[in-house]
Parts: sequence; C-alpha cells; structure tokens
Amino acid sequence: MTAAEYLAHKYELPKKFPELPLADEKFITVWSAKENFEVLNFLSQEFELPTEKFDWKNISAIKIEFKETLGGRLPVISTANHDDFCQMVALLTARELKKYPLTVNAFTIPCRAEKIYRHRVILLNAAPYSNISAEKMGLSVEEWLKKSYQIRLRHESAHYETLRLLSGMKNHALDEILADCLGQMAAFGGFSAERQRIFFGLTKGSSKCDGRLNFYCQKVLLEELAEIYRAVNEYLEEVEQMTRKTANEFAIFKKLASRPIKA
Repeated sequence: MTAAEYLAHKYELPKKFPELPLADEKFITVWSAKENFEVLNFLSQEFELPTEKFDWKNISAIKIEFKETLGGRLPVISTANHDDFCQMVALLTARELKKYPLTVNAFTIPCRAEKIYRHRVILLNAAPYSNISAEKMGLSVEEWLKKSYQIRLRHESAHYETLRLLSGMKNHALDEILADCLGQMAAFGGFSAERQRIFFGLTKGSSKCDGRLNFYCQKVLLEELAEIYRAVNEYLEEVEQMTRKTANEFAIFKKLASRPIKA
C-alpha cells in the first residue's frame, strides 16, 4: 500500500444518524442480568468456557463493568496482569494463546467461542498507556494508571462506536487518533498533540517513529512510511486546534471519522 492510499482512509457519514445511543445489542442481556459475579466462574458456567486450562496470575483483580457508548452498552473485563490479559483474549476468541507486546493492553473483540459467539467485549489491562512511564508523563504512578484506564476505556468505546454507527473499525492511524483523542479528553479534559506524539513514538518535525504508530502501518511500503509519519505529525496539530474550538464529543467523532489524515 502506498502512503497516499493509506492516508486517504475515512468513513462515510450517514445522511441522518439514528437516535443515540443505539439500543444495546441483544447479547448484552445475558451479561447485565448478572451482578457482582466472579468473572471466571461466570464465563465457565454461562458459556462453558475452559477457564481452568489457563494459569491465571491474579484472579481477584479480574473485574467486569458495563460501559455506556453511543453504540449501546458493552461488557468491560479488566485484568491487572499482562499474562492474564493475553489469556483472556485466547479464552474469549477460542484461539491459541498469544503473547502480545507490553504496549498492547486493550481490545474490543468479537468472541469466537461457541456459546459466546458474536458477543463483543472490551478487554482492558491495568498498565501504563502505550507503555509510557509515569515519569515521562509527569504524573505519579497511581495517577497515571488511573488515567491510562480512562484513556483505554474511552478509546475502545470509540472503536465500537465507529463499528455500529459507521459500519467499520480498523487498525489504522485515523481510527487510533480518533479513539485516542476522545480518550485524552476523558482522562485529561482535552487533546494534546505533543501527548499523542509520545503515545505514538513520534517527534515533532521528524519523519521517524519508534513506537506504537508502526503497528498500524504494517501494510504500507517501507520506503513510504516517512510520509505517513510526517502527515500524522502535521495532522495532530490540526486535531488539537479543532478540539480547542469544541468540546462536543459527537461533533469531534464525526469530524475526525469523516476526514482523511491527508486528502
């Protein structure tokens, strides 16, 4: 894929959005009917998932809550150990265990196991966002973990919203900027281009990247990656300016989703 092809990605907005938030998907009733339950027992008893085949490191920290999004509610399962996070992904997707990089601590995944098929769940792990240290963010460890959770939860909710409202969800810089923008607003009250560069592994004015943004550009020709990094660097400044003019999340969602990083 060329840089031009990659940077042209955007979503087509419907002429008229339905009443928001959308009604919950039907599967949510199975989850929300249970309250204050032990997650692994619930997954084992309700969906017959083989929870016993995994070596869970911190069972007591595996929690569940429900997140209101523009696309309806979703169950949110959180862990406090990266191994447990990876195991939960394998459990719900009925796939072989995969060790994800320490920078990967959140997914909005479609479940693939038989009795939970087509349910969609947000998975979050308690860890510094983008594997960035609290010191680099100028925050205490406790405060940064709290904000990291807020960013991840809003970030994954945004992906679900593009899926239900715009019929798409991609591992793409545009989608990540949209989701991180709303995540930053939830955690910090506003969007910072420089903060986003830290999350992505970018430096202002540079055409190089040593962080997370690389993951979303794997299909781009190697010789054209520098153009992606330059375009994203410039675009982040535009996003910051836009968010200074409005704090309306839905307006920001629509504008970022419908406009390519570089036309």
